[in-house]
Amino acid sequence: MSDELATSLRRSRRAPTAFVPFYSAHARPLLVFFARRTFEVELARDMTAETFAQAFRHRGRFRGSTDAEAAAWLYAIARHQLARYARSGKVERKAVKRLGISLPAVSEDDHERIVEVAGLAELRQRVAAAFGELSDDQQDALRLRVIDERSYPDVARALGVSEQAARARVSRGLRRLADALDVNTTAEVTS
Repeated sequence: MSDELATSLRRSRRAPTAFVPFYSAHARPLLVFFARRTFEVELARDMTAETFAQAFRHRGRFRGSTDAEAAAWLYAIARHQLARYARSGKVERKAVKRLGISLPAVSEDDHERIVEVAGLAELRQRVAAAFGELSDDQQDALRLRVIDERSYPDVARALGVSEQAARARVSRGLRRLADALDVNTTAEVTS
């Protein structure tokens, strides 16, 4: 039967256990999605849990009819969680707490398995290699802004340049890293 996950998602409005096949099909790819964007296993796990908690809580809002639409709906929630995290620097576990879900600690074996499945070791190597290929100016700007989390005025003062020049260096460096990593792949969603 085609589009059975979308059907399960719609049925879960009346029969909550019908959510299980939808969760089972998307849990691993969603965990990989977050792990590849955060490079932190615990954070990826927390964001995956919160995304599914939000999806379960708001499952009545899903209006699609195909599996592709169900996946797009879930990943829209995931991107929202990622953007919220990027803005605030923390994961809000509101839906997880409301639903009474407790998250056990990630065991060392599970941690290593997630790193393997998400290809994090390879991605870290690629980031390091791409970072090494940046100009010294871009490396310094990224270290100050991204790693040290300093404001653009602080970055500009430390580099002895205008704030506009500091922003340009950070932007160019991030763009080159993104190009080297090809972070906008869709294949990972289906892996």
